[in-house]
Amino acid sequence: MIKSENRLRKNKHFIYVYKHGETKSYELLTLTYVKTKLRTVKVGFSVSKKIGKSVVRNKVKRRLRESFVSLLKNVNKSYNYVFTAKKGIEEKSYFEIRQNMLEILKRNGLYVESD
Repeated sequence: MIKSENRLRKNKHFIYVYKHGETKSYELLTLTYVKTKLRTVKVGFSVSKKIGKSVVRNKVKRRLRESFVSLLKNVNKSYNYVFTAKKGIEEKSYFEIRQNMLEILKRNGLYVESD
């Protein structure tokens, strides 16, 4: 479960990340991130109605949240992140989503391997 202080909640926060952030895309996800002055990571998830009905969208968001929680301790803490799901993610397992998220973070230097 993502703690309350680590979640982007308000629409204006999402809009700020989209407007000022950098966007990178990979197979199942699009990552938008922006540098922040705070030392707490904030993350939001966006799943379009194109993905499916509400049950499917919520299932995808649950998988995205849990994937991020498992990677949280090694993620660069000076950024705010928004993960946007792409079509086809609804058919993937948790492990495939987690691997995809890990790959997109590593490719952009946002994931720090720790001992």
